[in-house]
Amino acid sequence: MRDRILDTALRLCKTFGVKSITMQDIAKECGISKKTVYEHFSDKNDLIDEVTAFMTGAYRDQLVECHAAGRDAIEALVMSIGHTELMARSTNPVLLFELEKYHPSAWKRVQYFKQVEIAGAIRDNLGRGIREGLYRANLRMDILVHLRLLQLDSLFNPLHFPRRSSNCTTSCTSSPSII
Repeated sequence: MRDRILDTALRLCKTFGVKSITMQDIAKECGISKKTVYEHFSDKNDLIDEVTAFMTGAYRDQLVECHAAGRDAIEALVMSIGHTELMARSTNPVLLFELEKYHPSAWKRVQYFKQVEIAGAIRDNLGRGIREGLYRANLRMDILVHLRLLQLDSLFNPLHFPRRSSNCTTSCTSSPSII
């Protein structure tokens, strides 16, 4: 039940943002009572913290899958870019703004995930590409990691990449749409 609530809350938050979603909305969408939601989460902040952990965990798992499924560093990079693009296009950018403004502990988790885990995955890909002879050995990893993180931020900016209304289900095992 807890995962069902988290999945529903994440879907609603990605669509409408955090502030406009109530515990009642989540309960109604799950087909359960609001009391049941409160049996699993003490309040909305607790739920949002868990939704953020759920979201970053799912994203982490997808990046690991992309890394493993790629025959080489370039293919793994292309797959992860496709997955990230899909995630960005299916997420209302107001979600990140509202997390930063109203849910500082959840925002801190997102920032940690980006600065430590995603940056680490980028470094791993660069190292793999160098070992495979696909990337130059004298790359400035710190600069490239920083630039890649800026690109990721840009994907979540609606002015740069407006959301699509299609129900695309690209995964790492299919051909991603690359910008």
